[in-house]
Amino acid sequence: MPFPLALANLETAVLDACSEEEEWPAQVAAGICAGVDYAIAHPEVVETLASDDSPGAETLRRYESVIGRLAGILQARAPLESRLPVSTDEALVAGLVGLVGDHLRIGRYERLAELRADLVLLTLLPYLGFEEAKEWANRVDRSNSAT
Repeated sequence: MPFPLALANLETAVLDACSEEEEWPAQVAAGICAGVDYAIAHPEVVETLASDDSPGAETLRRYESVIGRLAGILQARAPLESRLPVSTDEALVAGLVGLVGDHLRIGRYERLAELRADLVLLTLLPYLGFEEAKEWANRVDRSNSAT
């Protein structure tokens, strides 16, 4: 699948999930879960987004594009004024993308599905602090257990 289409499909899945929620932490959690689910369902698309080609200008451009676009989704939802000063949305998203990509590369799809709550906690932590971020992660955990 061509890179622009792969990125657009991933973004659509994430944005659709975000739009179903009202509170911004719920939007972020839904977007993370949708992104993980999309990656699990379409590992070939993730390979397109995170090319394993030798490092070069095109690989760097793709990486920066994926991180920038997904960070933009986070920035549009999470309140900037509540973020800790040392945190950047790009760093958070890069961490998520790295964890998801690593699990896909080694075929740990089940474990990746189990990581949804941890990824939500990791992402919300700089905005909400541990207790509130953990509450949102627990909601994800409970909804995953129900399915």
